[in-house]
Amino acid sequence: MKRIVLTVVALILAGAAFAQTSTPSATTTTASSTEVKVQMKDMRKDIRAYDKDKAEAKHDINQGNLAAAKTELAAAKTEKQDIKADAKTLKSEGVTHPVKLADKQVKRVDEKDVRKDIKDIKADKKTEQKDVKDGDLAGAQAAQKDLKADKKDLKKDVKEARRDGIKHPVRRAK
Repeated sequence: MKRIVLTVVALILAGAAFAQTSTPSATTTTASSTEVKVQMKDMRKDIRAYDKDKAEAKHDINQGNLAAAKTELAAAKTEKQDIKADAKTLKSEGVTHPVKLADKQVKRVDEKDVRKDIKDIKADKKTEQKDVKDGDLAGAQAAQKDLKADKKDLKKDVKEARRDGIKHPVRRAK
């Protein structure tokens, strides 16, 4: 009899304990996830700006322009502080390793851009060859212009990818 009474009392207390806890509402979760997305986007922009400032400072040092390099390094230092502040905020919201995550996302976007440029170059080459075969001189010249512009875009995207830490962006894109 004692055992039954104690079991009933334990069940009542357990039920009371579960009744007091609240579940998080769905609106709170979606609001915080949108905030996290916005903060991650801000962190990605800060990381890109930091990488760009460091690369420009390195270029200025190699050219012998130490005054310009000093200003670029100061800007990079400011960006680094922004990255740390964003990371602290994101960690408090539950994102684990936000800087590493944002860096991976930046690299993924860079690889995607390079891959897209390579695809455009291949398509322009095929179009040019088709136009030459068909005897369409104007179309071939237009395809050459497109090819030249796409190669310029590829060169820019490869430079950005290298600056952001991808060692062989064209090889990785294939």
